[in-house]
Amino acid sequence: MNNSELLFKQACDIIRMNDSISNAKEAWEIVRALKLLVEANKQEKKHSPLKVKIIMAMASCNYQIGNWTLAYNCALIAKKEIDKVASDGPFDSNSTRRLLREEDCDEIIEAIKKGNPKSITELMENYVLSTVDTTYLRNVFPLKNDAPFSKEAILKLIEILNNIISMYYKKAEIDGNWSIAESSAQYVNIFKYPLLYIWQKYKYGKDEEVWKEGEDMMLYQMFISQIDKHIPELLSLLKTSTPFAGIERDGKITENLILILSDLQKRINMGLE
Repeated sequence: MNNSELLFKQACDIIRMNDSISNAKEAWEIVRALKLLVEANKQEKKHSPLKVKIIMAMASCNYQIGNWTLAYNCALIAKKEIDKVASDGPFDSNSTRRLLREEDCDEIIEAIKKGNPKSITELMENYVLSTVDTTYLRNVFPLKNDAPFSKEAILKLIEILNNIISMYYKKAEIDGNWSIAESSAQYVNIFKYPLLYIWQKYKYGKDEEVWKEGEDMMLYQMFISQIDKHIPELLSLLKTSTPFAGIERDGKITENLILILSDLQKRINMGLE
């Protein structure tokens, strides 16, 4: 079994276990399956029966999570692949089409034509087969509804980190060592940036509720651009040598940060981005 087959099998197993999509967890598992299918398609040779199955599964996943345009286009592409396989294969065309279940593609296409006529748009094939869109899904299953923490917990933790930063600057007013205050403040900010990111992504409230005046947006954007790399690094640091050990009394800052960042890492891996 080659790698594309393994990825396809993994995706199919995930789909079978979560195809009811009755809650946010199941919905985001379908996104994870779709990401595996995108990778499987990249690795599979052109015009093979497996490639047809992969693209058909992509059409189904997109349909399940409300990506009508992508589902429609995947179904069209799958039909084109079926045409090629049927013309090159050892069996007669009709038998091949039945074996590859071309009718499943037709069902998706007709369903979208009937219920979502605005989605009948043909897009670039490379875009269709490499895109994982979660825009619609986030509206149906907001991430905040399934988070193991509350809006208030995020707000409180941001407030605590801001107070720590203020403490560094107050100390600098006494001893005049502003360079240490600046570097210490920036170090604390790298733990605050994921919280600001969650506040925005989960639509907890307005930016001005959590952004301090004079906050450096460039540093924040630089952090967010590589958030998938930074979160594991921060988690490792918190678990091995937390920088808050000399500040927190009961370990709650570290404990809450680990809870929140662990959940964020899981969601990034599931296709949050």
